[in-house]
Amino acid sequence: MYCSRFTILNLLPLRLARLCVILAARTLKGASFKLRDDFDQKTKDVLYKRVGGKCSNPTCGQETSGPHTDEKKAINVGVAAHITAASEGGPRYDPTLSQEERISPDNGIWLCQVCAKLIDSDAKRYTVDLIKGWKRDAENEARSRVEGRHRTTQNNKLAVFSKLEKLMPRLLSEMQQDLLLYPLRREFVLLQRSWTYNGAGHELCYFYDDYNDLEGMISILCNYNLVRDITFNNVKRYLFLEELVDYLTQSRTEV
Repeated sequence: MYCSRFTILNLLPLRLARLCVILAARTLKGASFKLRDDFDQKTKDVLYKRVGGKCSNPTCGQETSGPHTDEKKAINVGVAAHITAASEGGPRYDPTLSQEERISPDNGIWLCQVCAKLIDSDAKRYTVDLIKGWKRDAENEARSRVEGRHRTTQNNKLAVFSKLEKLMPRLLSEMQQDLLLYPLRREFVLLQRSWTYNGAGHELCYFYDDYNDLEGMISILCNYNLVRDITFNNVKRYLFLEELVDYLTQSRTEV
């Protein structure tokens, strides 16, 4: 069939378009695209403000914002991290959540960049329940600071520790010895000596066998915000807070 030059020129754009479609199809076939349900700026601001800008990991508490050398700017090293992943295949992804639930503040926690990376690197250890516990405790602590109840006066501190010395002197002595021997350890668990426990190896241990009401004593320490409950499985797990550590390792003999 004879084709004029005009006809051939008219067909070229159609052939080029068809070629582009084929190349695009091949590219899409070999690629994997995941849609992320990311937080908007308003949600990020809410998560930041609800914890006073501090990392919500109880073993961290890092401030995440500060001044820039440019007086018109500020630096930020914090992250609005997802508790359950923003997209399928991510850490702790929950397929039952709607998009609206996945991008809501309920599904977020404010962390420093290091801790945000940490929780996503080991999802089996950093479970949804554990992270939600961090968030709850960090928000409660921020609320206490706003209401002026975060720090008591020195006299009140002395009264609290004097009371604790009468209620649990043997437990405090054991904790003091452990913290002096292992000054960088903060996690501890409650166990029976007959139990088989496969821990991470860095936890301090206190045994029900040695005390009549060990959980009751630990609950009192929690009430005074001296230890924090970070239990995430069947074993009771807690974290020494620095006020108790300082008292036990530095000033206990003064009370």
